[in-house]
Amino acid sequence: MPCTIVVGGQYGSEGKGKVVALTAMQQDEPWVVRCGGPNSGHTTAVHGRDVVLRQIPAAAGHANAMLFLAAGCAVSEEILLMELNHCDLPRERVVVDPRAVLVTKADLDSEQELAETIGSTASGTGAALMRRMMRESGTRLVGDSDLLRAHVRVESVAPLLHDHLDCGGDVIVEGTQGFGLSLLHGPDYPHVTARDTTAAGFATEVGLSPRQVDEIIMVIRTFPIRVGGDSGPLADEITWEEIQRLSGAPEAYPELTSVTKRVRRVGEFDMEAVKVACQYNRPTSLAVMGLDRVNHTAHNIAAAQELPAQASRFLSMLEDRLHLSVRWIGTGFGTFEATQLEPHSIFGRTNARQ
Repeated sequence: MPCTIVVGGQYGSEGKGKVVALTAMQQDEPWVVRCGGPNSGHTTAVHGRDVVLRQIPAAAGHANAMLFLAAGCAVSEEILLMELNHCDLPRERVVVDPRAVLVTKADLDSEQELAETIGSTASGTGAALMRRMMRESGTRLVGDSDLLRAHVRVESVAPLLHDHLDCGGDVIVEGTQGFGLSLLHGPDYPHVTARDTTAAGFATEVGLSPRQVDEIIMVIRTFPIRVGGDSGPLADEITWEEIQRLSGAPEAYPELTSVTKRVRRVGEFDMEAVKVACQYNRPTSLAVMGLDRVNHTAHNIAAAQELPAQASRFLSMLEDRLHLSVRWIGTGFGTFEATQLEPHSIFGRTNARQ
């Protein structure tokens, strides 16, 4: 069975958590490993309601999923314990690598200025990663935390994944943020995050070889967003009211960032930026979120053949220009307001309502 990496193709908040959760639901006992830190949140359904998880993988709502935090993660003891309690997860289902670095209060304090200068979430993630990189004296890793040992399994993650894949098991790697925010490859330094956000970077964080990766699902939005404030360039920036007018929605429905609760900035779809993200990530398929933003009548449609023509034409354009098949479509904010498409030819779609 495959090893799948889910990666964002724009500036984050594309819907990676939704795709991870839905992909995991197709498997009986998925193993899902989270990259990143508490600077980004993924929304998913747990116990019948949508929650934002900043540390635990988005498959927390799957009763049989094994959940992992990779060696490359930054971990907040407070946030992780809060999420474990909120999701009512037993200790044996959550494995955290002892090499993951712990975020301290000093890390949080040191990043407050970044919230103003580059639109950072100021979660302490970057500062914690820097301390680990500099091998600073006193840097604490998860393996040093007696508190976490009492609530999760603290064990090297990569060897467990290798054995599981060798035995034919399923692994889903949940990437963080989006390609445009990559520290190494994002176009808008210093308005980037504190790590590489490519599929290859996530494989490295987890400890997987590229040869172990079977599928890469790249998630994109119909209207890309950046966090509020001075968070960097956003081509063809528009307002939520303009999207309301274009889609025919009854209200504007502005979106807030998962972690900081700032109103997101939004722009028109940028095909050239997505092409670059495809070059670096080489996805095997796409997940396209926000078709209800293209045409409001697409909201919560459960079958591709029922999509309005405008939304279907958008999908055809993507498949034609990117030479990729669309695997998932999102038609609303909720985790289950999405549909998996059947395999089909990538050039042209004929299933739209006319």
